[in-house]
Amino acid sequence: MRTIVVPTDFSEPARTAAEYALHLAHALKSNLELCHAFNIPIEEPMFGQTAWALYEYPVLKKEYEDELKKEVKNIESEEKKIWGEDAFPFHPSIYYACETGDPIRLINDTAARNRTLLVVMGMKGASNLARFLLGSNSIKMIEHTEYPLLLIPSGYQYKDLKKIAFATDLNVQDIKISHALIKFADYFNAELLITHITDTAVDLIENISYQQKKDTFFKDLEGKICYNYIESDSIDTGLNILKDKNIDMLVMGHQQKGFIRRLIAGSHAARQAQDLQIPLLIIPEGGHIYF
Repeated sequence: MRTIVVPTDFSEPARTAAEYALHLAHALKSNLELCHAFNIPIEEPMFGQTAWALYEYPVLKKEYEDELKKEVKNIESEEKKIWGEDAFPFHPSIYYACETGDPIRLINDTAARNRTLLVVMGMKGASNLARFLLGSNSIKMIEHTEYPLLLIPSGYQYKDLKKIAFATDLNVQDIKISHALIKFADYFNAELLITHITDTAVDLIENISYQQKKDTFFKDLEGKICYNYIESDSIDTGLNILKDKNIDMLVMGHQQKGFIRRLIAGSHAARQAQDLQIPLLIIPEGGHIYF
């Protein structure tokens, strides 16, 4: 069954992401699976600590599973408020997974057990990932996710997807992503705005080789799509222009990992992301895309 995986640390940003994922699940006709990674606290190394950890494991696992059950009930209550209990629309089944260890491994392992469409995660503020992915884990998740990763700003309320913007340099690899995004956008009857943001000083619109590259990119693309070209001195300035086009989701492919890293690190681009305040979808290179 198609599934959306939602990592949670039981924080408000994680709940925001879960509610957003619920709306996506209805449109995509997929199930939801919450997952939580926890550590067994050991205050100081001492003889017998392994045995003590084994003793604590079932106790802690039970506590976190109880918390996950509460989250499931919250999602089900939200679903009833929005759609009621009618047979239509589609009602997703909601599962959960809880294990000790590295959260990134748990997320990818959970996704691998399902036909996962998306991993949906909350963000604390507009540029920082939620508490359970602080520090290097945030960059690791972005770099090591094997499935499309959707980051939801804290407090962001779901609204119908009408315009999805894909930032690309029109490389050949992004053609495959564009085909997948057309299918994704079609579930919401949304327009896919394929946007080329460049800092080149040359007017590419009149450049023959650029036109050939553009024609090659769009040759076999069909659907509700639109082309947008932005010439800017930097990517974040270009995104500042792009956000004025009332987009509901920004998509970036594998070649933007360096830019994403700057978003997390807190550069000028991070301030741009704070102003953007919309969901950010990252498509991994060579990842599993099942739209």
